[in-house]
Amino acid sequence: MFGKPKNIGIVCNDAGSANILIYWIKKYKYKYLIKVSGPAKKIFLDNIPKLKFEKKLTNLIKKSNLIITGTSSKSEIDHKARYLSKKYKKKVIGLLDHWTLYREGFTYRNKNLLPDEIWVTDNKAKKIADKQFKSIKIKKKQNLLQIYASKIPRKKIKKIINILYILEPINNKIEFDILKEFLIFLKKNDLYKKINIIFKAHPSEKLIKYKKFIKMNCNHDFKVVKDSKILEYLKWSHLVFGLRSFALVLAIKAKRKVFTFLPKRNIKFTLPYKNIILFDKNIKKKIIKIINV
Repeated sequence: MFGKPKNIGIVCNDAGSANILIYWIKKYKYKYLIKVSGPAKKIFLDNIPKLKFEKKLTNLIKKSNLIITGTSSKSEIDHKARYLSKKYKKKVIGLLDHWTLYREGFTYRNKNLLPDEIWVTDNKAKKIADKQFKSIKIKKKQNLLQIYASKIPRKKIKKIINILYILEPINNKIEFDILKEFLIFLKKNDLYKKINIIFKAHPSEKLIKYKKFIKMNCNHDFKVVKDSKILEYLKWSHLVFGLRSFALVLAIKAKRKVFTFLPKRNIKFTLPYKNIILFDKNIKKKIIKIINV
């Protein structure tokens, strides 16, 4: 996977890159030196509870033969790792985990710092990256999480429909307006008694933020979670709803029926998958029929 280097440095903050990296670490046997922050830290600890992290980023860079960083426009750690890698003349890889904001992912405080090589995990991402980074080698690597999701068997529709709702912190007002509309849709069509719902929060979010809102707008005690057991939730689900989270792509791979509420106002839908269906008037009618079977 990583070639000859013995010591692999892993640095990231965002959930997207963490979800790719953690499965590489579990499968491929190298000596890993890990420094993570933010949502990535929770994902790493959920998957490898006894994992030890490097305290100082500089020490990780010095001891590593190869460094892999995530990409983020909000977190400093990825950018600092690329800066130190260049300083100590270590090869550094930038991992792109989505299909948008590629240049922004390598920019922090208006400073742009590109890696020696960029890795992506699907053909669509590679086409975008090839156009935007013509002077850097782009390599496609396996996304093991997508592969595992594709092996989840289809789930037959039964009397009670299991709905997985992927919560996403895009815009505090719009995301809650969408959630409220969805809850009203369920209540108006008397669907609560015929469904189970798990609301899956982003690892960076506090559950109380959503629990309070759902309780205010719904009389049912639905489950709200934020752990990284996305494959388990996909196995459980019949229908999956969300905005533009990567989890919707995993749901497509798992052969689930997947719906998005975007575009909405100034928020665009950016996932390059046509089989993610817009939740409009016609689709609402079809969902009511599915649930009422």
